[in-house]
Amino acid sequence: MARLLITGYCGFVGGVLTRAAVSESYDVWGTDRLEKPTCTDAAHYTTADLLDKRAVYELLDAAQPDCIVHLAAQSSVKRSFDDPAGTILNNTVPVLHILDNLRETKRPCRLLAVGSADEYGPVRSPSDLPLRENHHVNPESPYALAKTIQGRYCRHFASLYGVDVVITRSFNHTGAGQTETFVLPGFAKQIVEINKGLREPEIAVGNLDVKRDFLDVRDVCGAYLKLLRNGEKGEVYNVCSGRSFSIRGLLDQLCDLAGITVEIKVDPGRLRPVDTPELRGDAAKLRSATGWEPAYAIEDTLRALLDYWEEKTPASGEKQEKKT
Repeated sequence: MARLLITGYCGFVGGVLTRAAVSESYDVWGTDRLEKPTCTDAAHYTTADLLDKRAVYELLDAAQPDCIVHLAAQSSVKRSFDDPAGTILNNTVPVLHILDNLRETKRPCRLLAVGSADEYGPVRSPSDLPLRENHHVNPESPYALAKTIQGRYCRHFASLYGVDVVITRSFNHTGAGQTETFVLPGFAKQIVEINKGLREPEIAVGNLDVKRDFLDVRDVCGAYLKLLRNGEKGEVYNVCSGRSFSIRGLLDQLCDLAGITVEIKVDPGRLRPVDTPELRGDAAKLRSATGWEPAYAIEDTLRALLDYWEEKTPASGEKQEKKT
């Protein structure tokens, strides 16, 4: 039984990845900053500050992992513009500590470092789509810059020191459990609240005209596990669907699934200083290396989002009872 250590264990992807890994007989260890996590699927959980080099070394000595999926990150592009220094610190220093430990100890351990499609930056021409791994990177947010730095650290450690590391550029993914600070869960939550009479039939939105390549988080976790087994050391892999969906079209689908009509209100607070018009990736390299194929259609994912918020959101009467 291979031992898998997941950093950022208490985040959105961590719980889904844990369940997928346990189903494939991994011995899962999790780490995050929370003292008492609500997620308890891992066989072992430990609190660690990954900005502290000694804490990282102690964690790896205790866990003795065969493989690591490094999810820990400040994952909001919008927040990265408000806190660029904190974003770059949190999204680069932890992976450098992990890489350094693997270099020094020569531990027989594979690291999967999760990067982002935002590293590619704006697409200059439609002929550049779909984006392939050899496309130049041009990060235009602090978040994207930090992920680009992470990827370069990883490739250098693989080539210079032989560290066994595989890198992803993961495109947008969503699903049940993702917070409403992200676009589709935010829409789903508002739609459910409208249906339950908790708000007026209007939805606050940002830029609806961009197009993004979305995957279900369950498919993304399946890709990560396959890359742990079959990815090539030092290589970068897009994790994507190969299709782009307009945010406006996905909002319309969510409303159709919920059976409601809404008024759209643009919220300036949801707009980004820089917003790439379209991101769509090519997953041919991932498929060739691992045989991975997505199992969930976008409609499955949207339904899962609505079902999640339906379960979490009290009805109007229930809310009033709690207030009294």
